Amino acid sequence: MSDDLRTPPALPEAALADAQTLTQRLQALLELEFDALKVRDLPRFEELQAEKNSVLEQLSALAQWATAQSPVPQGWEDQQEALRACREAHLRNIQLMQRQLQAVRGALQALQGEQAAAVDLYDRLGRMGRPQGNWSQHLA
Repeated sequence: MSDDLRTPPALPEAALADAQTLTQRLQALLELEFDALKVRDLPRFEELQAEKNSVLEQLSALAQWATAQSPVPQGWEDQQEALRACREAHLRNIQLMQRQLQAVRGALQALQGEQAAAVDLYDRLGRMGRPQGNWSQHLA
């Protein structure tokens, strides 16, 4: 893609080739980001952000260009499934980050002597966690 993100390549084929390359790179970056989050490697996570943001900006410019075409180029339509997978990976990464942040907050509250809120509301299957203790206490 050209240096100016607002001006896609003159040839549609070049823009669509960029879209596929950028989508694949975004998928790879999101996996690297997930791996860094799993092991809480924040410096590595931070390193990935600049490139990820650059790829997202380029894809955004391509999306604006492609959706302005009539009809929308088939090559762009072909990228939609991969882009949806990227969105799901991004949401997965956000969810992991939020869980880790919640766990850190809970640990800080415990260290400060505050009563920590339950961190894991849902079990691994996505169902509501069962409250601890006697059920009759929760019904009263």
